[in-house]
Amino acid sequence: MNPVTHIVSFKFNAKASADDQAGLYRALLNLKDACKKDGKPYILSAKGGRQISKEPFHHDMQIGFILEFASSEDLDYYCDHDEAHQAFIKEWAVPERGICDGVVVLDFEEGWKGA
Repeated sequence: MNPVTHIVSFKFNAKASADDQAGLYRALLNLKDACKKDGKPYILSAKGGRQISKEPFHHDMQIGFILEFASSEDLDYYCDHDEAHQAFIKEWAVPERGICDGVVVLDFEEGWKGA
């Protein structure tokens, strides 16, 4: 099994206060310890920060995170079953919360098949 990288970025709207933005940042990084599978943490690493690129391709995303998992099975568990992750989504990432105008997610296994 190959390790899997999960990248997620958020675009805040005008209603998002500095406290809201800091809260989302802390909450997502706390998932590394809060997410458990078979009673044990399974996110290998988590890091994040503000978007600083001067390139014109950031699509107004303002904060990004990279989480690493040991396998696609662990990522699937995180996305589909992990209660801490589902609680994070309900608290921070749904439109009803009113602080995010966009979320972009990209997952990949390292390498390129056929290359």
